[in-house]
Amino acid sequence: MEKSVRHGPSDPNTRALINALRKTSTKHDVGIWKRVAELVARPSRKRPTVNVGKIERHTNAGDIVVVPGKVLGSGIMSHKVTVAALNASSTARSAIVGAGGSLITIDELMKQIPKGSGVTIIV
Repeated sequence: MEKSVRHGPSDPNTRALINALRKTSTKHDVGIWKRVAELVARPSRKRPTVNVGKIERHTNAGDIVVVPGKVLGSGIMSHKVTVAALNASSTARSAIVGAGGSLITIDELMKQIPKGSGVTIIV
């Protein structure tokens, strides 16, 4: 009897997100969503975890950022940033919203900006 090897995430929501990212990338001929799909398709142990402090250091006020993993709450956010992430801790959520920014899902950002212009990936 052969052992079946699972490929990719087992969560149906994550699988749907990966498919939507790939379709949007192909439809609009944009590489950013293809790269985000590759990073989200990794095993959960290998997905990036980004602290709020790193987002603070690498962005300016009004920037739009994608984190294809989890946002954690270590650090201080002092300017308004829109962050789209696969997941976020409660402290990260309160730090981003407390600075006047917003935390949305990757799917919402992809629907708002299908061309991906002005979007930065932080890993």
